[in-house]
Amino acid sequence: MTDRQPSLATVSLFETLSSEELAVVSELTTEIQWREGEEVYSLGEPGGSLFAVLEGAVELFSIVSGVEKLFMTVRAGGVFGLLSMLDEGDRPGNARALEETRGLILGRKELDALLGDRPRVGIKILEGVGRVLGQRVRTLTEQFDATLAWNLEVTGLTSLNLERVMTDRVEVSIHTVRGEPLQGTLLRFEQSSAGHELYLKDPDNQIHMIPYHAVVRISLAGDQVEDREDAATF
Repeated sequence: MTDRQPSLATVSLFETLSSEELAVVSELTTEIQWREGEEVYSLGEPGGSLFAVLEGAVELFSIVSGVEKLFMTVRAGGVFGLLSMLDEGDRPGNARALEETRGLILGRKELDALLGDRPRVGIKILEGVGRVLGQRVRTLTEQFDATLAWNLEVTGLTSLNLERVMTDRVEVSIHTVRGEPLQGTLLRFEQSSAGHELYLKDPDNQIHMIPYHAVVRISLAGDQVEDREDAATF
């Protein structure tokens, strides 16, 4: 038994490996330690490896408009950096040790070597990577749906028939966090890489793209509210 084999046995990614297989994998990993607050990697850095947390915790986060947005905290037994290990692309976000942390690194080159020499073991690891990524995609989807539903409820769009509002070119007022409301007709409501966005054409025929997170309230013009099942002021 290698020194790192007992530690590997605690990592969810390797839970289907036998003791013999864990011993093989342990020879391909490198142990690493991070101080509290130490950067593990930052957005845009080269990938090519995954990390397993043995002790401590690592925060995964992004910076949006100068504000840190926490994605998740990976604790003992968890793994991160999977996507960049698979496609060897740049890191899609940032990682930082939340406290004194001990971990292991498994590189793509080592995994490729394992697939060549011990394909059954390599395939088990890839299956584990797929399992973890699948769980995280499901979690992200649930979080996105919950956030969108909350935003729709807060701004009042759940009570509006958006298709009808846009098709009939009903005039609306959109109140945003910036203060003065924008008036005009809705053209589109769509999703982009930055989130959901509204497109409004004002009386001067100028088009405004409004990020959905900036919307505080949406209301229909007063003279168009009566006798409409989708009309409401929020």
